[in-house]
Amino acid sequence: MFGRGLSAYNVVIVLEFILAVYSIALALSTEKKVLKIVHIACCVLWVVLAVMNLITA
Repeated sequence: MFGRGLSAYNVVIVLEFILAVYSIALALSTEKKVLKIVHIACCVLWVVLAVMNLITA
């Protein structure tokens, strides 16, 4: 990733954390309660997947 010699496995973990941060930003910027819940649920999903990838590394 970016010429640093990271494996594809590590890139996936980084991208999952980026998506989690993006989901939090979407949850904070939306007005509707249902969309806030959906974005927070997506954030939790991305964090769980990233942690699972870290554990199985």
